[in-house]
Amino acid sequence: MLLSRKIYMKKSLRNVGIASLVVVAPFALQMGCTDLTEVPASSISPENFYRNSDEVIGGLASVYAQLRSTTDEYYNVSEISTDEMVVPTRGTDWYDNGKWLDIHRQTFTPNSPGGLDNINSAWTNMFIGVARANVVLSALDNVTIADKNVVKAELRVLRAFYYYALMDLFGGVPIVTDVEVKTRPQNTRAEVSKFIEDELKAALPDLPASWPAAMNGRLTKGAANAILASLYLNNQVYTGTVTTAGLQPGPARWQDAINASDAVLNSGVYSLAANWRQNFTFDNNLSPEIIMSVKFAAVSGLGLNFLMRALHYNQYSPAPWNGFSTLAETYSAFDAADQRRQIFLAGPQFNVETGLPVKDRAGNPLIFNPDFGDITKAAENAGIRITKWPSDPAHAAQDNGNDYAHY
Repeated sequence: MLLSRKIYMKKSLRNVGIASLVVVAPFALQMGCTDLTEVPASSISPENFYRNSDEVIGGLASVYAQLRSTTDEYYNVSEISTDEMVVPTRGTDWYDNGKWLDIHRQTFTPNSPGGLDNINSAWTNMFIGVARANVVLSALDNVTIADKNVVKAELRVLRAFYYYALMDLFGGVPIVTDVEVKTRPQNTRAEVSKFIEDELKAALPDLPASWPAAMNGRLTKGAANAILASLYLNNQVYTGTVTTAGLQPGPARWQDAINASDAVLNSGVYSLAANWRQNFTFDNNLSPEIIMSVKFAAVSGLGLNFLMRALHYNQYSPAPWNGFSTLAETYSAFDAADQRRQIFLAGPQFNVETGLPVKDRAGNPLIFNPDFGDITKAAENAGIRITKWPSDPAHAAQDNGNDYAHY
């Protein structure tokens, strides 16, 4: 993790023609240019960059931006390791050295395909968020801006959230609150849980109850309380002890979970959306129900690509990747009258933009089959697909503007 770096550049003459040498050489000799080392007149580092509100907000934005990575490997590891989702091998597609099957079967180790790739990336992505927060928090000690306490509170909650994700996946991890690059000892899971709780509670007084529409996505008291509620709900696991006999649960904190939830419900800021779909559509930034979301935009490299992961190659433009599916048992757990079943695509399929019937690569009508058979040799139509976050009409290629709601 490099927090600052002075850059020294060397220039050299190479592959120049004889005519050029005739012109350059006398000039070089006259000027005595034998040392071509350049030292930059200035450099940007955390120590000299965060001088005003605009620069601090720019640093804060980078910490928020890292939240997009929570929909990549943190999401993939969390979901594909369960009975909700699988990425089967389809011919030559989606084998990827066996990492998806490794995660789904929970056979991963530090050196297995899933461990070396997805799980390692989840660790790295979350700690990047921690490191960015630490850099800006450290710089804030030497700057005076009008909204300093609010920005500091946002950074502490963001860091706490990244630690929540780390603790959720990995248990005990090192707690780092400064910018020094050195080896850190591993903290226990209970210590990380306590750190998260303390950070959230300390930040709460300085967070606003809400933000103007132009600041949609910035953290509020509701977001901090929602994270606290999740922390308390899982306290028996997060503060428990793993022994050869299994998990020995820590103390239950049901009342604390109720209190944190009530703080959100009774804040007067949030209410149920008129239609549950509004929490997932391209304009879900307008939903009164979302407490904490990751901001996406229909811009190349800044959009949500969940549709691409799930849809068949012929269901969208550009061609999706035909990978992520739900298991038949999960799909069957919802009866036909359950509205939640509407997030799934099953049976005969259509292009999600035009509504026209779709065929598979062999020219047959595309029909999604709940049964995979052998997930190492799945057909291209195998598996029910999840379309919880529908297409954005203004999508830029694979990038949709739907925000991802954590709470």
